[in-house]
Amino acid sequence: MMSFIAPLIPVTQKASNVCAYCRVRKQRCDRTLPQCVRCASKGRNCDYTPYKEPARHETNDPGPLVDHKEGCTHADLSHRGTTDVLQTFNACINNPNSLELVTRLSDMVYDILDLADINLPKALGEFGPCIQQWCPIIPEDILRGGFNDLSQDMRRTPGAGRSLLRLGLWLVSRRPCSHCGQVPQSGLYRTMKQIQALLQCRSELSLEAFQISMMIAVHETGHGLQAQAFQTLSSGAALLRMLDLDARKSKIVGQIDTIEWMKVSMLMLDRMIPISMPVESLPLIVSSVDSISKHVAQAVGPSIPPPSPRPYASSPRKVHIRAAVSLASGHVLEYIHAIHQKLTPEETYDQVDEIINQCIKLLVDKPQPHTWLHCDAIAMAFCSHILLQASQIRHIVNTTNGSNNFVSPAAGYTKAHLALKYSRRMAWDMVHVAIEKISSEAEIPHLPFAGLCCVFRAGLAVFETKKYVDEDVMGEQDIQGFRKILEWFAARWNIGEHFLARLEDLIRHDTR
Repeated sequence: MMSFIAPLIPVTQKASNVCAYCRVRKQRCDRTLPQCVRCASKGRNCDYTPYKEPARHETNDPGPLVDHKEGCTHADLSHRGTTDVLQTFNACINNPNSLELVTRLSDMVYDILDLADINLPKALGEFGPCIQQWCPIIPEDILRGGFNDLSQDMRRTPGAGRSLLRLGLWLVSRRPCSHCGQVPQSGLYRTMKQIQALLQCRSELSLEAFQISMMIAVHETGHGLQAQAFQTLSSGAALLRMLDLDARKSKIVGQIDTIEWMKVSMLMLDRMIPISMPVESLPLIVSSVDSISKHVAQAVGPSIPPPSPRPYASSPRKVHIRAAVSLASGHVLEYIHAIHQKLTPEETYDQVDEIINQCIKLLVDKPQPHTWLHCDAIAMAFCSHILLQASQIRHIVNTTNGSNNFVSPAAGYTKAHLALKYSRRMAWDMVHVAIEKISSEAEIPHLPFAGLCCVFRAGLAVFETKKYVDEDVMGEQDIQGFRKILEWFAARWNIGEHFLARLEDLIRHDTR
């Protein structure tokens, strides 16, 4: 009887020790043979070789490449990781033809991302709609395939560009974390800033150096480091000008085409820095008279190109729309900065108002409907419009005797006042659409950062201008919904905390 029952009893064989993968990460291992559950889920071979403690008299343990803080799911580059990456990359720069060094850096980045549990396909899945959609940085062919193949590397000097782009992708995908301290304290962030400095020391021009600068600047803009983003993007703009001159001189057609759409990415990110600042503002890095702006303006035709069969972020239609909006927004932001600094603007209010109005008309006067929330370009245009009207009204009031006399017949007040009323309705319509469309915090990483940022900044402008207009477009339910989606946004991007603080301050001082 027992011989009949015995085969029915399940037997689970266990290893005598944890596997190497779980041991390195200090994670619990079920020791199941032939693979533990964690390794089986990742398709990895399980290594149950007993761990031998190194002799104490030998060299000290250099420490892990990646730090895992207790009680936190976030990983960061350790001191050793920073040192090893910088030393290896510096060696690649000094020995540009060394395949061994390039391979060593590539393997090191592989180990770092593996230890940090970074899922590159998932990170790219977020990067596409969240960043690439409005600020293309990575060429589409790399996004579509090959970028996740960690064994591949570019064979150009210094030969380490793609490995560094993977670290940049990790940087952009990082969330705020109370356990990890402030963003500037991040080991990964500081490492990427030093890599950028090393790239600037090289005599050869590199497209990857510009891409890395853009990734760092996106990270800084999204996490409230606008002053740092201004400096990072300034050096990136200088590099882009040199790359453009070099490509045209060498007549490298493919690189010229890539640089053309990267110029528009530069303009969009440049405009996002002052737009994302809820109180103070910085000047533009690429002004309307800059050579980059002039090249982009010359390439923009009078009509929007037809939709592409495969509407990538760098398709002619999308590049055209972003170019038109960033150029128009540039005129607005230059005017606002000038009057804030008590300088004479290069253009009058009427001229700038006409530019942004024509841009909006170009975008919305179409037979097919546009989605305000998901079109970052339209959100930027509407946000620029209300910021212009709000600044103009404040400028008129502040320069008129008796700042409380809001119905003063000062020159231009009536026009600006009517434009502000229209703009407030338009901006709050955007906010209302966002409240209706965003149903959970999980959606935020998959929505364009620029579009959301412009919607939120325009919403704050509606609150800021309430005292100038005898019309309340904000319902109490909408205000609560606005606060809720701002909190979700702040969980992904630290700049959201700045917006929330500004919103609470405006609500607290509301004289309604």
